[in-house]
Amino acid sequence: MKKFKKLPDAELDVMKIIWDWKNEIPITTAQIKEQLDNVRVLNISAIHVLLTRLMDKGFIKTFKQEKNRHYESLIVEGDYIAWENKSFLEKLNGNSITKFITRLYDDKTITKEDLEELSVFIEKKTKEKRDD
Repeated sequence: MKKFKKLPDAELDVMKIIWDWKNEIPITTAQIKEQLDNVRVLNISAIHVLLTRLMDKGFIKTFKQEKNRHYESLIVEGDYIAWENKSFLEKLNGNSITKFITRLYDDKTITKEDLEELSVFIEKKTKEKRDD
Protein backbone atom coordinates (compact mmCIF):
# COMPACT_ATOMS: atom_id res chain seq x y z
CA MET A 1 0.00 0.00 0.00
CA LYS A 2 1.27 3.44 -0.90
CA LYS A 3 2.26 5.71 2.00
CA PHE A 4 0.96 9.26 2.27
CA LYS A 5 1.32 12.18 4.61
CA LYS A 6 -1.84 12.67 6.66
CA LEU A 7 -3.72 15.71 5.44
CA PRO A 8 -5.00 18.31 7.89
CA ASP A 9 -8.77 18.88 7.69
CA ALA A 10 -8.55 22.04 5.55
CA GLU A 11 -6.29 20.37 2.98
CA LEU A 12 -8.51 17.29 2.96
CA ASP A 13 -11.54 19.53 2.30
CA VAL A 14 -9.74 20.96 -0.75
CA MET A 15 -8.76 17.48 -1.96
CA LYS A 16 -12.35 16.25 -1.66
CA ILE A 17 -13.43 19.13 -3.90
CA ILE A 18 -10.75 18.30 -6.46
CA TRP A 19 -11.61 14.59 -6.35
CA ASP A 20 -15.33 15.31 -6.74
CA TRP A 21 -14.81 17.64 -9.72
CA LYS A 22 -16.31 15.81 -12.71
CA ASN A 23 -15.80 18.32 -15.54
CA GLU A 24 -13.41 17.67 -18.42
CA ILE A 25 -11.42 20.79 -17.65
CA PRO A 26 -9.56 20.63 -14.29
CA ILE A 27 -10.87 22.83 -11.51
CA THR A 28 -9.78 26.45 -11.08
CA THR A 29 -8.91 28.35 -7.91
CA ALA A 30 -12.18 30.29 -8.14
CA GLN A 31 -14.19 27.09 -8.50
CA ILE A 32 -12.40 25.57 -5.51
CA LYS A 33 -13.25 28.66 -3.45
CA GLU A 34 -16.88 28.52 -4.55
CA GLN A 35 -17.17 24.86 -3.51
CA LEU A 36 -15.12 25.31 -0.34
CA ASP A 37 -17.39 28.14 0.85
CA ASN A 38 -20.05 25.45 1.42
CA VAL A 39 -17.74 23.75 3.94
CA ARG A 40 -15.53 26.49 5.37
CA VAL A 41 -15.04 30.11 4.40
CA LEU A 42 -11.45 31.01 3.57
CA ASN A 43 -10.02 33.94 1.67
CA ILE A 44 -8.31 33.31 -1.64
CA SER A 45 -4.79 33.71 -0.24
CA ALA A 46 -5.48 31.04 2.41
CA ILE A 47 -6.71 28.75 -0.36
CA HIS A 48 -3.50 29.41 -2.32
CA VAL A 49 -1.50 28.36 0.76
CA LEU A 50 -3.48 25.11 1.00
CA LEU A 51 -3.01 24.43 -2.72
CA THR A 52 0.73 25.09 -2.45
CA ARG A 53 0.99 22.67 0.47
CA LEU A 54 -0.89 20.02 -1.51
CA MET A 55 1.49 20.52 -4.46
CA ASP A 56 4.51 20.28 -2.15
CA LYS A 57 3.15 16.99 -0.75
CA GLY A 58 2.66 15.63 -4.28
CA PHE A 59 -1.14 15.45 -4.09
CA ILE A 60 -1.91 17.82 -6.96
CA LYS A 61 -0.39 19.44 -10.02
CA THR A 62 -1.24 22.78 -11.56
CA PHE A 63 -1.11 24.52 -14.89
CA LYS A 64 -2.13 27.90 -16.15
CA GLN A 65 -4.59 28.26 -19.02
CA GLU A 66 -5.33 31.79 -20.15
CA LYS A 67 -5.88 33.76 -16.93
CA ASN A 68 -6.86 30.80 -14.77
CA ARG A 69 -4.78 28.36 -12.76
CA HIS A 70 -6.14 24.80 -12.89
CA TYR A 71 -5.55 21.91 -10.49
CA GLU A 72 -5.58 18.15 -10.97
CA SER A 73 -5.19 15.34 -8.47
CA LEU A 74 -2.11 13.15 -8.69
CA ILE A 75 -3.46 10.82 -5.98
CA VAL A 76 -6.41 8.48 -6.43
CA GLU A 77 -9.05 9.21 -3.78
CA GLY A 78 -9.57 5.52 -3.00
CA ASP A 79 -5.83 5.00 -2.40
CA TYR A 80 -5.70 7.84 0.12
CA ILE A 81 -8.88 6.72 1.90
CA ALA A 82 -7.59 3.14 2.12
CA TRP A 83 -4.34 4.41 3.64
CA GLU A 84 -6.21 6.66 6.12
CA ASN A 85 -8.51 3.79 7.14
CA LYS A 86 -5.58 1.42 7.68
CA SER A 87 -3.65 4.06 9.61
CA PHE A 88 -6.68 4.82 11.81
CA LEU A 89 -7.32 1.15 12.50
CA GLU A 90 -3.68 0.54 13.43
CA LYS A 91 -3.25 3.63 15.63
CA LEU A 92 -6.49 3.63 17.57
CA ASN A 93 -7.72 0.05 17.48
CA GLY A 94 -4.60 -2.10 17.52
CA ASN A 95 -5.35 -3.13 13.93
CA SER A 96 -8.48 -4.92 15.16
CA ILE A 97 -11.68 -4.39 13.19
CA THR A 98 -13.55 -6.26 15.95
CA LYS A 99 -12.30 -3.83 18.58
CA PHE A 100 -13.31 -0.92 16.33
CA ILE A 101 -16.84 -2.24 15.68
CA THR A 102 -17.27 -3.12 19.39
CA ARG A 103 -16.38 0.44 20.40
CA LEU A 104 -18.82 1.88 17.85
CA TYR A 105 -21.57 -0.42 19.09
CA ASP A 106 -20.87 0.20 22.79
CA ASP A 107 -20.93 3.97 22.16
CA LYS A 108 -24.23 3.58 20.30
CA THR A 109 -22.67 5.01 17.14
CA ILE A 110 -23.95 2.00 15.21
CA THR A 111 -27.15 0.05 15.75
CA LYS A 112 -28.11 -3.61 15.74
CA GLU A 113 -29.42 -3.00 12.22
CA ASP A 114 -25.98 -1.74 11.19
CA LEU A 115 -24.43 -4.90 12.63
CA GLU A 116 -26.92 -7.06 10.74
CA GLU A 117 -26.07 -5.22 7.52
CA LEU A 118 -22.38 -5.74 8.24
CA SER A 119 -23.02 -9.42 8.89
CA VAL A 120 -24.74 -9.80 5.51
CA PHE A 121 -21.82 -8.00 3.84
CA ILE A 122 -19.26 -10.28 5.52
CA GLU A 123 -21.23 -13.39 4.60
CA LYS A 124 -21.48 -12.25 0.97
CA LYS A 125 -17.77 -11.43 0.72
CA THR A 126 -16.81 -14.72 2.39
CA LYS A 127 -18.97 -16.65 -0.10
CA GLU A 128 -17.44 -14.73 -3.03
CA LYS A 129 -13.94 -15.67 -1.83
CA ARG A 130 -14.88 -19.35 -1.58
CA ASP A 131 -16.29 -19.26 -5.12
CA ASP A 132 -13.05 -17.85 -6.59
